Amino acid sequence: MQKIRCVVERITYQNPENGYSVLKCRVKDYSDLIPVIGNLIDANVGSVLIIEGNWKVDAKYGRQFVAEN
Repeated sequence: MQKIRCVVERITYQNPENGYSVLKCRVKDYSDLIPVIGNLIDANVGSVLIIEGNWKVDAKYGRQFVAEN
Protein backbone atom coordinates (compact mmCIF):
# COMPACT_ATOMS: atom_id res chain seq x y z
CA MET A 1 0.00 0.00 0.00
CA GLN A 2 1.22 3.49 -0.85
CA LYS A 3 0.47 6.87 0.70
CA ILE A 4 -0.01 10.13 -1.22
CA ARG A 5 -0.65 13.71 -0.10
CA CYS A 6 -2.79 15.64 -2.53
CA VAL A 7 -4.96 18.72 -3.00
CA VAL A 8 -8.41 18.23 -4.52
CA GLU A 9 -8.63 20.38 -7.66
CA ARG A 10 -11.87 19.06 -9.12
CA ILE A 11 -14.68 16.68 -8.18
CA THR A 12 -15.58 14.68 -11.28
CA TYR A 13 -18.25 12.52 -9.64
CA GLN A 14 -19.72 11.93 -6.16
CA ASN A 15 -22.50 9.53 -5.22
CA PRO A 16 -24.16 10.86 -2.04
CA GLU A 17 -25.78 7.50 -1.32
CA ASN A 18 -22.65 5.37 -1.03
CA GLY A 19 -19.82 7.95 -0.96
CA TYR A 20 -18.10 6.73 -4.12
CA SER A 21 -16.12 9.63 -5.58
CA VAL A 22 -13.85 10.42 -8.49
CA LEU A 23 -11.51 13.31 -7.77
CA LYS A 24 -8.80 15.05 -9.78
CA CYS A 25 -5.95 15.88 -7.44
CA ARG A 26 -2.67 17.76 -7.55
CA VAL A 27 0.25 15.73 -6.18
CA LYS A 28 3.77 17.08 -5.71
CA ASP A 29 6.21 15.83 -8.37
CA TYR A 30 3.39 14.95 -10.83
CA SER A 31 2.84 17.39 -13.68
CA ASP A 32 -0.74 16.28 -14.41
CA LEU A 33 -3.72 15.97 -12.11
CA ILE A 34 -4.19 12.40 -10.95
CA PRO A 35 -7.55 10.69 -10.65
CA VAL A 36 -8.31 9.37 -7.17
CA ILE A 37 -11.26 7.02 -6.73
CA GLY A 38 -12.88 5.56 -3.64
CA ASN A 39 -15.17 6.36 -0.73
CA LEU A 40 -14.27 10.04 -0.32
CA ILE A 41 -17.65 11.72 0.29
CA ASP A 42 -16.22 14.32 2.70
CA ALA A 43 -13.67 15.65 0.17
CA ASN A 44 -14.18 19.21 -1.10
CA VAL A 45 -12.34 21.27 -3.69
CA GLY A 46 -9.26 22.67 -1.98
CA SER A 47 -9.09 19.90 0.63
CA VAL A 48 -5.66 18.49 1.45
CA LEU A 49 -5.89 14.71 1.75
CA ILE A 50 -3.48 12.02 2.86
CA ILE A 51 -4.65 8.85 1.17
CA GLU A 52 -3.50 5.26 1.47
CA GLY A 53 -4.17 2.99 -1.46
CA ASN A 54 -2.76 1.53 -4.65
CA TRP A 55 -2.34 2.44 -8.28
CA LYS A 56 -4.35 0.60 -10.91
CA VAL A 57 -4.71 0.91 -14.66
CA ASP A 58 -8.32 0.92 -15.83
CA ALA A 59 -8.91 -0.15 -19.43
CA LYS A 60 -11.20 2.82 -20.08
CA TYR A 61 -9.89 5.57 -17.76
CA GLY A 62 -6.16 4.82 -17.51
CA ARG A 63 -3.99 5.12 -14.42
CA GLN A 64 -5.86 5.87 -11.18
CA PHE A 65 -5.10 5.90 -7.48
CA VAL A 66 -7.59 3.72 -5.58
CA ALA A 67 -8.11 5.06 -2.05
CA GLU A 68 -8.49 2.56 0.76
CA ASN A 69 -7.91 4.78 3.84
